[in-house]
Amino acid sequence: MICLTLVMILSSVVPSFGATAQPELIGETAILIDMKTGEILMEKNANEQRYPASTTKVMTAILTLEHFKDLNEQLTVDDVTPYEVEGSHIALEPGEILTVHQIMGGMMTESANDCALVLGKSIAGSTEDFARMMNEKAKALGALNTNFVNPNGLHDPEHKSTAYDLVMIARYAMTNTSISAIFREFVTTYKYEIPPTNIKTEMRHLYNTNRLLYDTVNKVYVGNQKRVCKYEGVTGVKTGYTSHAGGCLIASAERNGSEFLCVTMKSTDMGRFADSIAMLDWAFTNYRTYQALNQGDHVGEVSVKRGAVKTVQVASASDIYTTIPMESPDTIVTTKVVMDTQVQAPVAKNQVVGKIQVYEGEELVGEYDAVAVEAVEKGGFLSIFGIDNATAKKIYIGFAVALLLIVALFWGYVVLKRRQIARRKARREERKKRIAEAKAQKEQNDEEYRKRAEWEKEYEKRYENRYK
Repeated sequence: MICLTLVMILSSVVPSFGATAQPELIGETAILIDMKTGEILMEKNANEQRYPASTTKVMTAILTLEHFKDLNEQLTVDDVTPYEVEGSHIALEPGEILTVHQIMGGMMTESANDCALVLGKSIAGSTEDFARMMNEKAKALGALNTNFVNPNGLHDPEHKSTAYDLVMIARYAMTNTSISAIFREFVTTYKYEIPPTNIKTEMRHLYNTNRLLYDTVNKVYVGNQKRVCKYEGVTGVKTGYTSHAGGCLIASAERNGSEFLCVTMKSTDMGRFADSIAMLDWAFTNYRTYQALNQGDHVGEVSVKRGAVKTVQVASASDIYTTIPMESPDTIVTTKVVMDTQVQAPVAKNQVVGKIQVYEGEELVGEYDAVAVEAVEKGGFLSIFGIDNATAKKIYIGFAVALLLIVALFWGYVVLKRRQIARRKARREERKKRIAEAKAQKEQNDEEYRKRAEWEKEYEKRYENRYK
């Protein structure tokens, strides 16, 4: 997966000209980012550690979705887990059998601590081993100031995270293509029902603890305005509350193609919803997400050394977004493609062969992968001279035709010569025959002449003797 560059990760973001004043927050730490670009739009002590409470369950959900390929797989509750938890639960019983999907539903809607324990133990064998998996995953996601001790977020002095780390973890869950669809389904579900099990005879009716999804009764102050908790376009994510952690909330909302994600920690029970509404309102008022390129958009071509073809088309490896001030025109965003000078065959499909730089005005705000549209095999012998296979094929065909023509001409010449030789031989034989015939005729004539001469001589002799 191609990681998008996070702009100004570790520093406070100064609002661009025209942005309204950042809202005052109840929470001690907070952060607000553009979900698609990862750009930090505002933050408050975002790297200071606090207790995350049940927002921890986002990481438990990630590991669950990545571990279980079939959410209909059944799990059996062990004899200990139902008695290990306090706080929110769905009263799981020892020996009770539920599917992974049902246990996930209990954890992500009712924020059930017993469900989180069952999932963690089922994946890793123990709470301690699962916590190690959680921390390893957190580090891999860039959440470097997080230490998980359990899968549910119940208070432990060593169980800590930061607003920045939680937003990184939540963004992964909301955008990773392998898990985001089912994760988003869970975090936007208001009511989840678990039918009777092998032990429970009644259906469980579970309700999401995120008031942004549904609550049109309770009101909070956002600035000087009293507002209901339900928020237009909300897409998640997860609540958290303990007496030590205070009110925590990871929240997100989408409108008109822009989706923003925020975290507040160490707020109050209702203050966490007010904080989230205030941050999301501020984001939608001041910023919008602009799509610079679509995944697969062609951005040029690069030459291939020793390839079956001399060049390969290059495209954007992903959808490319940038966050711009609401009042800025689209034309403020430009792209520049920095291509490799040449790539060596063979080239794999989607092999990175360059970078796409995104600018807002003169400022470089992101750099993304440019990849080969198709695979390029290593070329034949003539590729040494920069000749692609198609051209080489024509050359080979032309050479073969020329060779065949030469062979044909040579064979024709040989046949012609053989015929000429045969004719000359025939003429010589004919001449010899005529000479032999002439000689035989001459010999015959000579014999006849001799015989006649002898006859005449004998005749003359007889004639002379007669008249003597």
